[in-house]
Amino acid sequence: MKILLLLAVVLASNLLVPAALAATPLQVTMLLEFSEKGAQAYQLQKQQWDILRSYAGEKLDVKYEHVSLQRSLDLVQRDGYCSLNKRKTPQREQQLLFSRYPLNIGPPLKLIHLAAKPLPAEVDLLDWLVKSPRSKIGIAAGRSYGPVLDALIAQQSTRFYQLAGEDAHTKLWLMLQKGRLDALIDYSVRSSLLAKQSDGIEATTIRGEPNFDLAYLVCHRSEHGQQLINLFDQLLQQPALQQQLLRNYQQYFSPKEWQQVSDEILRLFQTQSPH
Repeated sequence: MKILLLLAVVLASNLLVPAALAATPLQVTMLLEFSEKGAQAYQLQKQQWDILRSYAGEKLDVKYEHVSLQRSLDLVQRDGYCSLNKRKTPQREQQLLFSRYPLNIGPPLKLIHLAAKPLPAEVDLLDWLVKSPRSKIGIAAGRSYGPVLDALIAQQSTRFYQLAGEDAHTKLWLMLQKGRLDALIDYSVRSSLLAKQSDGIEATTIRGEPNFDLAYLVCHRSEHGQQLINLFDQLLQQPALQQQLLRNYQQYFSPKEWQQVSDEILRLFQTQSPH
């Protein structure tokens, strides 16, 4: 009888251990590239993550660190760290793990400028720089603006003021207001939020930019990082979560813009689904 009881205990223990392991949440430190005091200006940047986090439930144990963009790009190359809203570039994909699905989708980058210095509705950025030799454009140091703009920034580096540190976009905004910069490259949705604090700001379309931008979750290239990316992709392929994200993306676009891009964005999720 004692032997049978001992065997029963051993078998029960073996069954419980895998279950306990399966229930153990994945630990991750999410890097937020804004200070706590600057959170309001960046609140839209985190909404999609908050939606995904709610679907993860107890599968994730999340901590947050507020860091600069440069610090984020450094820390995300360490085990246990992930970051939000990153563009895919060939160099980054060699070093880091990206989610299969985008977390955030929004309108393309715009040239943000003072209304007192009007520009056409659409500009060829290189042509504008050539014709405005004293103009200076503000950008966040270390950020990728996409292959076309990244190449232009490298080619015309003296024409761009690159600001590092926390809340770089907010600080660039203040520099624009004070006339220390002629324009910024940024998302119109963030500029619209900041513009509520001030009048006289306009956003001009940059010729050649895509209809919308894609931003992904990114983690350290390791076994643990792959487990996190796998979980993120499992969550992001859920139709209910996708529908909630699509409704969230809509706030970034004007009704006309959304009508033009919504079918293409929906197809993007469908084509990314595993077969």
